[in-house]
Amino acid sequence: MNSEQITAFLQEHWNFITLAIGVVILIGVILNWNWLCDPTGKPDSHRYGRGSRRVIFFLLGIVLIVTSIMSWVL
Repeated sequence: MNSEQITAFLQEHWNFITLAIGVVILIGVILNWNWLCDPTGKPDSHRYGRGSRRVIFFLLGIVLIVTSIMSWVL
């Protein structure tokens, strides 16, 4: 596949991709995955702790899922 085919696929099926990303983020928050929730070594690690990151990513996952579902409804 060349880049034009990949771009066309992503533009046509963006709602499935945002749904999948939102679900992966929610699963990562619920299971407390280190690659998603661990602030150690990150530039803003002094600003946001593990709990704050979990809340932020939870809200992000919900927004992505709601956005993809709303695209099918409307």
